[in-house]
Amino acid sequence: MKVLLIIDHFGSGGAQRQMVELACGLKCRGHEVQVFVYHAGHDFFRSHVDLERIPVYECPKQRHGSAGVLSALAGVMRRGAFDVAVSFLNTANVYAELARLAARGTRLVVSERSSFHDDRFVAGALPRRLLYLLADRVVANSQTQAVWLRRRVWLRNRVACIYNGVDLGRFRPAEPASAGGGPGLRLLGVGRVGPEKNLHNLMRALALFGDRFGYVPQVAWAGQRDASRTGRRYCARLDALLASLPGVQRSWQWLGVQPEVPELLNRCDALVHPSLYEGMPNAVCEALAAGRPVLASSVCDHPLLVADGLRGFLFDPRSPQSIVEAISRFAELGPGARLAFARNAREYAESELGIERMVDGYEALFAAVTGARKV
Repeated sequence: MKVLLIIDHFGSGGAQRQMVELACGLKCRGHEVQVFVYHAGHDFFRSHVDLERIPVYECPKQRHGSAGVLSALAGVMRRGAFDVAVSFLNTANVYAELARLAARGTRLVVSERSSFHDDRFVAGALPRRLLYLLADRVVANSQTQAVWLRRRVWLRNRVACIYNGVDLGRFRPAEPASAGGGPGLRLLGVGRVGPEKNLHNLMRALALFGDRFGYVPQVAWAGQRDASRTGRRYCARLDALLASLPGVQRSWQWLGVQPEVPELLNRCDALVHPSLYEGMPNAVCEALAAGRPVLASSVCDHPLLVADGLRGFLFDPRSPQSIVEAISRFAELGPGARLAFARNAREYAESELGIERMVDGYEALFAAVTGARKV
């Protein structure tokens, strides 16, 4: 089957990682895959598609307009005679939906990679989703988002859920980093530093934890800072908050963007993920694959992924005290219990989160929208 994948760029984001994994997975199964991007200079994952010799169409978006991108994409879709096109992220979805009008023979799958909580501009959310009528299917990467989308009358029979895929060979268990709690407890956070990641409440929780237990767990946070105006303001407030909490500041380390997340997971005791909302977080999926327990906010699909008391612990992200309770529950676990959590995490990842399972889901979807008996 001939497949075109459409996304903004090859930068270090979670959606970009999943698009690249899908491209490589489909290519390895014998599909003819090509990729269309419209932002240059973001090549964090570019080497992966180059290694698989996947052709890439690049049409840099001009500063004050999108007409050039739309025209170029429409031309690629029309000339390429693709069986299926798949777009990731909101803007790419809109481009694909409009360009598909010029390439009627191509089936279109659009993919939401976030949460309905992320509709910051409500006035634009409804028109954007009405454009989904131009697509054959809408993919959500979480059950929570799929259920919410199906409640929109015009989408009821168009929505599928396909979980993110994790490289189970690259992310695999190592020995627990330490045998118990105490001052040596090491937590890892992975994700863009922005308001929705809720680091301010995590910092406040760590201060409360220190007051209660006499030590502050070590926290290393890997991820780039949100460069938007709102993100910059938030990061400035975080820096001020951290400076006001000297005990937490001494135990906190900013790592920036890190290409070798498996090594970071191998050096920590657990992943901490305090987001106010999520789509399907790669960080949580990768931690489970690496056999690391997860301390996460009880939002969206986190309860399904973590299963409180089985693969980690959940907390109310708006309550620092609730975060303290989750960390303390984990810190009190003995070596045997930690090993059981690690095994549970890996078993779940092998069952639900492998790349092969994700590619299976998209192949089945392609067969459904094209009417093919075999993909």
